[in-house]
Amino acid sequence: MEGIGVAARTPAAPAAPAPDPVARTGGRVVPIPGSAPPLALPAEHLLAGLGFYVAGGVGLAVLAPSLARGGYADPRVAAVTHLFTLGWITTSIMGALYQLLPVALGGRFPSRRLGHLTFGLHVGGVSLFVCGLATGRTGMVIAGAATLGTGLLLFAWHLAAALRGAARRDTTWRCLAAADAFLVVAVSLGVLLAVNLRTGFLGPGRFLLIALHLHVAAVGWVLLVIVGVSRRLLPMFLLSHGVTEEPGRAAAWLLALGAAVLALVHHVLPLSALPAGGGLLAAGGAAFVGQGALHFRGRRRPSLDPGMRLVAVALALLAVAVVLGVPAMLMPGASPRLATAYVAALVVGGLGLFVAGHQYKILPFLVWHHRFGPVASERPVPMVAELFARGPALASVGLQAVGAAGLVGGILAGSPAVTRAAALLLACGALVETVQLAAVARRRPA
Repeated sequence: MEGIGVAARTPAAPAAPAPDPVARTGGRVVPIPGSAPPLALPAEHLLAGLGFYVAGGVGLAVLAPSLARGGYADPRVAAVTHLFTLGWITTSIMGALYQLLPVALGGRFPSRRLGHLTFGLHVGGVSLFVCGLATGRTGMVIAGAATLGTGLLLFAWHLAAALRGAARRDTTWRCLAAADAFLVVAVSLGVLLAVNLRTGFLGPGRFLLIALHLHVAAVGWVLLVIVGVSRRLLPMFLLSHGVTEEPGRAAAWLLALGAAVLALVHHVLPLSALPAGGGLLAAGGAAFVGQGALHFRGRRRPSLDPGMRLVAVALALLAVAVVLGVPAMLMPGASPRLATAYVAALVVGGLGLFVAGHQYKILPFLVWHHRFGPVASERPVPMVAELFARGPALASVGLQAVGAAGLVGGILAGSPAVTRAAALLLACGALVETVQLAAVARRRPA
């Protein structure tokens, strides 16, 4: 059975493994075996990511007037954007992959020490880079870019090594392999932009490179990882096994091709290829939303837990991003507010909430698997869902959902008040989730 280690209680053991990710046996909870790293490696990434998430929500509130004007070119807006893309989303993905890849694909990361090293470089570099952008200190930006770039390139090598030794090479493997390549491209483009702050060698072309960097990172790296791991996680969490996977496969190809076109525009392909690349990304995003909708419609678990409710909202906001992204890419510069709302819907809503929903699933699973599973045969232990309170989790989901949707609406309406209120709601929801999951990380058997 594939999974990341979960548990529940049931009165009798089944005759054969069930598609439910829950391991069941005669009145006791048992761990699902898997080749997983120690808890510290994924947990440090997941918890640090949550810290960046809260900081990003606060940053959005502070910059609400600039966002409502469509000030996507404001360096402070770029700083907050990177709190989400590099700090919140990428750090969380790194931690999740350390847990998921060995279990799902049979790959093995060569070095735990390297994992901790890349974590330190990445988190320290992101912090330095963001502070430099926010304060206008070019030297700090370049130092941060060099540090986090080194960490990300080392992680990309580490991930490539794990994928190279994987026992299973399916669509998930191909998505992760392509995403790893796009991560290297995104880092390279980001370093060029950081150097440009000191030299100005890009001239007016920097705006095109910013757009390409954003899409290669957000779609080529982040969304491709999400598409790949969703093939495993959504059926497991929703009990939607048997749902067709054709839209997901189509999404993987379309997104990879679209990101490749955009990555080649700057040096190889003419600017006239931009609409084709954007169209492929829009089609791929729509296909993934359709795949997610099929999983939710075909689920055998009628009641959605907090994490999956947040994932459903994320898919809806990703659909909004697809709709906003078409005119934003076809008419670049025509409407700064539209472009800013599009990025907010994509990064904060579609990608950010998707990760937040899975944090509510993955971190409790890890804590249970490492700390409660080994003693489950000796004493009563709680179920995974009992490691945190459902009421505050649902409140967090509501705050994050309304906050992300209101952020997009406030920017489109040009309202600083609505934008700030929505950002504060998002930050409060992120804080509640962070407090809950930090408490889960400290839980131990009585």
